Amino acid sequence: MKKLTSIALALLVGFQMIAQDGVESPFRTFRPMYFIGGVPLEGPVDKSTAGFKFQFSTAIPLWGDVFFGYTQISIWDFFDKSSPFRDNCFAPGLYLSVPMERDQLLFGLEHRSNGRPMRGTSGDTFSRSTNYLFGEYGAFFPSGLVLKANLRAGFGWYDEEFTQEVFWRFQGYADFTAGYQGDKWQASATVTPVFGPFGVNIEAGVARKIGFFSLFAQFNYGYGEALTDWVRGYRPAPYLRFGVLFGNLN
Repeated sequence: MKKLTSIALALLVGFQMIAQDGVESPFRTFRPMYFIGGVPLEGPVDKSTAGFKFQFSTAIPLWGDVFFGYTQISIWDFFDKSSPFRDNCFAPGLYLSVPMERDQLLFGLEHRSNGRPMRGTSGDTFSRSTNYLFGEYGAFFPSGLVLKANLRAGFGWYDEEFTQEVFWRFQGYADFTAGYQGDKWQASATVTPVFGPFGVNIEAGVARKIGFFSLFAQFNYGYGEALTDWVRGYRPAPYLRFGVLFGNLN
């Protein structure tokens, strides 16, 4: 696992350095790419709760404005025995970017899964997956203000159960983002309404550019980052993490 993580991080840095040097490559960055570590703001801080999180995301143009995208979010309990990965979220998809003068319009067909088999095959009860269509509109203002809205609809699996609960309780049907994109500073806050115990998932971050990367701080609260937290009655803890960001946050 550590070797795979090292390879992923090397690719992450390599893609960004290639982009900085202006070298033509079939790969493009898609969603924000980062490597961060931190602790929960509620509950115990120990080897099972402190750790690292990283997101790797790339896109490969296929035809015109259609591209294949892949995003992976991994939660790494680095300090626990054997340094296990608590959760991996794999999100491949097909996307269509509609050209606009300044704003962005994106449509996609995306699968999201933690890669665990259903209970009937291995006894694992944490298999979670969704398949959905989405549309996202992003407005970019000359002042640096960024506003985005994302609406999605689809179906999902909660272990062996085929149910819409994975959307209304955990993942949500919509995201709303407000951010800032400047030459040196970036900031972003995304709110996802859900109908679970606390009604909202929140992810917010701020970054300061230094060379080809940025120093990055991220706050996360809710079910938005780990699919193994999609458990009825479970209340995830808020997390604060620090590290590095490659590319843009918005």
